[in-house]
Amino acid sequence: MQLDLNFVLAAASILMFAGFLAFFGYLIFHQQSMEPREKTGAELIEQHYAAGETIEQPTPYYVAPIPAAPDPLEISANLDRKILVGAGMLFAVFALVGGYFFTLFVVRADASSDRWRDKVATQQQLEKSIERGRNIYANFCFDCHGKTGLGQSDPTRKDLPGLPINKPTFKYENLKNDPNQLKLVTDLITLTIERGRQKPPGQISMPAWSDQEGGSLNDEQIQQIVNFIMFGTDQDWADVVTVRQHTDGSEDGHLPLEPNPPKPEVLTGATLGKQLTLNNPTAPCVTCHSFTPGTPSLLPQAPNLGHYASEGPIIDQNKAKKAAGDTDWLFHWIANAKSIKPDTPMPIFSAQAGAGGTLSDADIRAIIEYLNSLK
Repeated sequence: MQLDLNFVLAAASILMFAGFLAFFGYLIFHQQSMEPREKTGAELIEQHYAAGETIEQPTPYYVAPIPAAPDPLEISANLDRKILVGAGMLFAVFALVGGYFFTLFVVRADASSDRWRDKVATQQQLEKSIERGRNIYANFCFDCHGKTGLGQSDPTRKDLPGLPINKPTFKYENLKNDPNQLKLVTDLITLTIERGRQKPPGQISMPAWSDQEGGSLNDEQIQQIVNFIMFGTDQDWADVVTVRQHTDGSEDGHLPLEPNPPKPEVLTGATLGKQLTLNNPTAPCVTCHSFTPGTPSLLPQAPNLGHYASEGPIIDQNKAKKAAGDTDWLFHWIANAKSIKPDTPMPIFSAQAGAGGTLSDADIRAIIEYLNSLK
């Protein structure tokens, strides 16, 4: 078991204080044993009568009456002992005050300092942050990124939608010698957790976790997850399942010990087309076109498609194809507009036959179905 330096310093301070008290106690005891016995006026009686004996006749010896007022000699008799006791009490007061400042400026540390004691405190704070980040991961990230953070690269769970986050390129030890790369990776992890990551329709997108983006985690909690990802050891990752074993849940009194990733929503028809048109991260139509009637498109050459089904537009080339009886004229235009009008800024979207796009034929037909619903 590793000893906490703060406890060691506190124990040493207590032992030192106890030693000083023992020293002053010894001085008081020594003073009492060395001083001559103070006279009380009853010495003569004590010479003839032992304690507890019965005196049958009045004693012939004169005993001075007890003075009505305190005797000045009696008051000053224990002066030395009183001085020592007072000095001990004064020392105790100073020791307590000194102990307070010792704790404030020595044991407690400033994390921004390079002093060794501050580095110890910084390491302890980091370890606590990693522990809390691990607990958050076990509760919120487990189902998508898995037991050990391998995500999609986990050979035992190919169904996990989360990307691998427990990997060498995210570890502080591998980045600390390159400050620029360290900052880039730290910002990447932080922003991804805060804002999430949108994926194409049919895949599981990572939600935004920051409470400023509609999520449930504050900035400190997000930083704790980042610390867990970048500083967490193999043992920290192995403890994720242990955390779930000790967290109340619906299965055997604890949370499930196997990831249960969310299932992607199956979209079809116009619903899929709308998703592909407005939210597709690889080929969003809203990059160029506006779908809000009366609002100009971001690209001036791109027409507004807010009322496409009732107002178009249909370019001359497509009108000619439509007039010629081509029922798939719109499909051909979306798939590879440049084959119809070479100078058009519209990119190639078809992924068929190595065209270079990202959309399947089914995706393009879903987009057409959505466009035909915009009346």
